[in-house]
Amino acid sequence: MNKNISKAQSIGEKEARKSYTEAFSPFMKTYSICLDVQGEKLDTFEFAKLFDKNISFFIGGAYGFETSFVSKCDRSISLSGLTFSHKLAKTVLYEQIYRALCIKNNHPYHKN
Repeated sequence: MNKNISKAQSIGEKEARKSYTEAFSPFMKTYSICLDVQGEKLDTFEFAKLFDKNISFFIGGAYGFETSFVSKCDRSISLSGLTFSHKLAKTVLYEQIYRALCIKNNHPYHKN
């Protein structure tokens, strides 16, 4: 984790959100998707359609992202209405990416 993000988490909500914007903004060079509890809810087949592009996923902290960061992203999606730790959110995202790529490649992992 970025040191500025880690420090900002202990200062407050506004600072935490700002630290993610500062850390992630330089990486918004591809189709950018932020994971946000308020984001669009997709089913697995809709999620798989995203992989026609080169994608960057951004996972925010416990306080989420600044509105300005979300608006700069090409899309905002939700993995769930629940809040996950970073490790769990990454695990869920990795599994969904694997499942989506299986769908795109007609692999039987995801039964159609």
